Amino acid sequence: MTFPDGSAMDLHQVVALCSELSSVATADGDLGQVVALVAGRAGVWAAVVDDALTVLALSGGPDRGEADLLGEALETDKEAVSQLISAAARMRRALSLPAFGAAAVSLVVAPILVGDDSVAYLLTAGHDADETGEDTRIMVTEHAAMVSAVILGRRRVVAIAAGRARRELFDGLVLVGDRTEADIDGWARHLGIEPGHRQRVLLTAVESPTGAAVPAVTELVEHLIATRCPIATVVNRGTEVVALVPGDDDAGLAGMLTGLARLCHRTVTERFPGVRVIAGLSDPHTGAVRISTSYGQARRAVDIGRTFPGLPEVTVFADLGVHRLLAQVREVAELGRFTRHVLGALLDYDRANGTGYCETLSVYFRENGSPQRAGALLHAHPNTVTYRVRRAEEIAGLDLGYYPDRLAVQLALEIRNGLGGDGCATAS
Repeated sequence: MTFPDGSAMDLHQVVALCSELSSVATADGDLGQVVALVAGRAGVWAAVVDDALTVLALSGGPDRGEADLLGEALETDKEAVSQLISAAARMRRALSLPAFGAAAVSLVVAPILVGDDSVAYLLTAGHDADETGEDTRIMVTEHAAMVSAVILGRRRVVAIAAGRARRELFDGLVLVGDRTEADIDGWARHLGIEPGHRQRVLLTAVESPTGAAVPAVTELVEHLIATRCPIATVVNRGTEVVALVPGDDDAGLAGMLTGLARLCHRTVTERFPGVRVIAGLSDPHTGAVRISTSYGQARRAVDIGRTFPGLPEVTVFADLGVHRLLAQVREVAELGRFTRHVLGALLDYDRANGTGYCETLSVYFRENGSPQRAGALLHAHPNTVTYRVRRAEEIAGLDLGYYPDRLAVQLALEIRNGLGGDGCATAS
């Protein structure tokens, strides 16, 4: 490792730097101080990044007028940096990549280990004249990563304690009965909630086949909601994240929260394949005493979304309609049997011939029996829609002009679509 004037760090200087780094942790310092100290004393570029290469702290190189080679590497050579980070995390030690990038700098990555987890990574980049200089920088980088781990570990302990307190307050607010309104208002204020405000609850439940990824997923969802909706009170309850969101603009608030839940669903799906996220949004209610009602509705919406996977990934309680009643049927197979009884012949015909009569009926009913609007959605002429509807009646042996038949068909279609297309087609 060399200074700007070309001289190398000797052992005494390395020991002095490591001592200064340790004092940062003792003095309750932050990551910015760690990377600034490494960059300034060792003559390198230094940064702390997460798994997504998001920069948590960054300090310039030996010559502040020189290009930020580390920042450029993170932008232009992400794949190489990501591979080095993955290897360092797997081996749980610092690794180097000599002659890296267009500027031929040596890159060193050390995992920041808190417990068994690599929570972030400390990177340094510089020009090393020989192997001795690189070995010295690996040692400095590893020590700086250890100091960073102390800082992040301390933050994690504080965050866990704060999260546990929020969870206990929330549980006491919505799950324990026999409290006066004054008591409930007091618990709400402890959570930072103004008791008289109008609010909704967005509940995001996480399901994993193995359960291993659930803590990481709930932390990710908690972070996404807290950063994008700062007015929300966010509570991580282990397998679900609850957000209590104040606001009087019901339509606008519902749209924003639905979009945020979809973002959480999309992000989790991309980063954690196989993990399922189900979100439920309550109706708006006023007053702290109604928070338990809001939570119950959001919880109910999630349960219905779990029963009917064909529904949208964000289940809005106000939009559930007949599914609130259908979900009361304890045996889901009975719903499938009802659908087979009403639409069995039509389901079989569609499957055998590749037709879409069930889909035509679904769109036709949702557009209030308008061939014109249904045709626009199906990209078909209105006369074609009318023909398909009549043909579907013939195949199913039903008369849609007869109210009991029409009601039965609509219910059967809602069940079919809610259970996920033809998921009920083979029910016996």
